[in-house]
Amino acid sequence: MYNYLKELQRGFEKNTKIIKKYAEGVSKEESFFRPYDKVNAMVWNLGHIAFVRNTIIKLLDSTAKLELYENERNLFLPGTGLLENEVYPTLNEILEHFVKRGERISQILETVSDEQLQKDSFVQFNPNIKSNESYVFYFYNHEIEHLGEIKMLKNLITRLR
Repeated sequence: MYNYLKELQRGFEKNTKIIKKYAEGVSKEESFFRPYDKVNAMVWNLGHIAFVRNTIIKLLDSTAKLELYENERNLFLPGTGLLENEVYPTLNEILEHFVKRGERISQILETVSDEQLQKDSFVQFNPNIKSNESYVFYFYNHEIEHLGEIKMLKNLITRLR
């Protein structure tokens, strides 16, 4: 039988490896690079998907105690405006949280119950999505979208050096 949770676990692990590769060698100044005003910098993109990984943890384990770092909600919630660079943690600090949360997601995917996956989600912003399982896949795809943005930024950063 096909184990889609195992594939999802591999996907999150692969995303983590890719993000670590893209963040490698990026200076603090480069982590704030934006090709134009309406684009989010690498530091914001990574902080945002690290924040969303906490949501995924809660979807998979409603009893999970989440770890937030200073000002995380104010900096990385969807729709937050761009602030002065000085208020953001470094790319490496954010990466550390992203990796730890990815490891936690992998652990939970090993044991998550079908009952938990099929429950109506506490997240309810899309009328076509109801269950925890559906939102986990939604947020996995969301992470991949931001991964593409981060790749584009890394390519531009590298070419502009």
